Amino acid sequence: MPAAMRSDDPRIPRDKESQPAGARRRRQPVQARSRETVERILEATDALIEESGVDAATTRAIAERAGITAPSLYRFFADREQIFDALIELHLDRLGVFLAEAEAGWSPSSLADIVERELGAHATYFADHPNTARLWLDGRVSPTVRAEVRDYNRHLAERLRLMAIAAGFADHQTDPLVFTLVVELGDRILDLAFRESRIPDPAVIRQGSVALTAYLQAALRPQPRSGRILTP
Repeated sequence: MPAAMRSDDPRIPRDKESQPAGARRRRQPVQARSRETVERILEATDALIEESGVDAATTRAIAERAGITAPSLYRFFADREQIFDALIELHLDRLGVFLAEAEAGWSPSSLADIVERELGAHATYFADHPNTARLWLDGRVSPTVRAEVRDYNRHLAERLRLMAIAAGFADHQTDPLVFTLVVELGDRILDLAFRESRIPDPAVIRQGSVALTAYLQAALRPQPRSGRILTP
């Protein structure tokens, strides 16, 4: 597997304490043969999700696709939730590398610039990596995937807040809920953009960017002081 951004990278912080307990205790392969088996399991899961969706990725189907016995699979993963946990971690690591490269040397010039670049970068990555999109957008039947998505979105919201503060578009008193809403709404925009095709609907991305920018501009606009103005 290619080198990837690991869980201690500040771009995509990981909070494994928020994950299901079983997902945190999976066995880590040490020997080369064991690592190869784990890679085959993850590749088989990816292929099943690609071909038939998340529901098709049962442990039995994964073991058969990987060419291993069920006991071999259970040596490393207690159930498919642990497999999904490892797989989405891999996808998030790769997404983190992609975003870091996309943002290298970039300074946002406006709130619209932040929205368009972040939404566009995620749409581009999902289009280029359809398995990530299937697991991210369709995999929320899985508690593990839902937990990973919530964790990612929470940290992305904070990263965008700090980005806006650094660029002078917000201040440290800005309610974090503003950026939480931007990320969660952006997530729904991506869901709609990819609903009918593996290629994102450009109209949805375009109109979604307009909507998110308008919300941010309104939410971050300085509010007039309340109270009556006393005249002499």
